[in-house]
Order: sequence, then C-alpha cells, then structure tokens
Amino acid sequence: MTDTRKETGAAGELETQAFLEAQGYRVVDVNIRPLEGMARGEIDMIAWDGEYLAFIEVKTRRTEIGAQGSPAEAVDLRKRRQLTKLALAYVAKHNLDDVPCRFDVVAVVRRPNRTLTFTLLRDAFTAEPEAAQI
Repeated sequence: MTDTRKETGAAGELETQAFLEAQGYRVVDVNIRPLEGMARGEIDMIAWDGEYLAFIEVKTRRTEIGAQGSPAEAVDLRKRRQLTKLALAYVAKHNLDDVPCRFDVVAVVRRPNRTLTFTLLRDAFTAEPEAAQI
C-alpha cells in the first residue's frame, strides 16, 4: 500500500520529534499555524537546543533525490521567507526578542520498508531580510 504525500509527511514529523529529543532538543511546539496577521504557512516544530530556540522545518520524502532535489533542497527561497515571517511573529508574540534563534531543517527519507533516515541540518539558513518587513 502506498502512502499519500500527507501521510508520508505526517509520519516523518511524528518520528522527527522523537529523533530530535534523542539529539537533546526539547520540543515546545508543533505544527504552528498562521499567527495573527499572517496569511499562511506553518512552522513544523519549535524546540530548544541549548540556548537556541530552533524553528524546525521537516521535509519527508520517499527518495533521497526527487523532482525538488533532496528533501532539504525543497526549503527554497519562498519557504525560507515564509518561515522567517512566521518565526518573527512567534518571537514577538512570546516576547522572545532577547533569545538567540536559528532555523534548522530535518530531512527525512522514508524507505519502501517504512524505515526512516534523518539528516539534521542545524542553522540550515539565515532569516530572509525581505521577510523581516512584516
């Protein structure tokens, strides 16, 4: 039975939380939908990694290289801008202006036998300056 894209993504996100916790992260929020004033988007996970508040994008695929490249390469400029806007709104809403933040990406590959492999990219990209103009 073949999973839909949505099922593959949901399974990847669920397992990613356990993976990150095993890496020492403390997950504090998942699937953050648009905040007030934000039109669309979602932050997959927000977690503490030491002193850093990490905004985490999870990309799950069935192959390591697909039409959009590797799972991590699917976090394109449009997605980075969207995540930057959402992260800035989250920081403002929770009064976290003095907290060091970063963007991490977890690339998950779900094999046909349903085993998962994880690649964690800490500090995968920097905030997009154009997105800072909320």
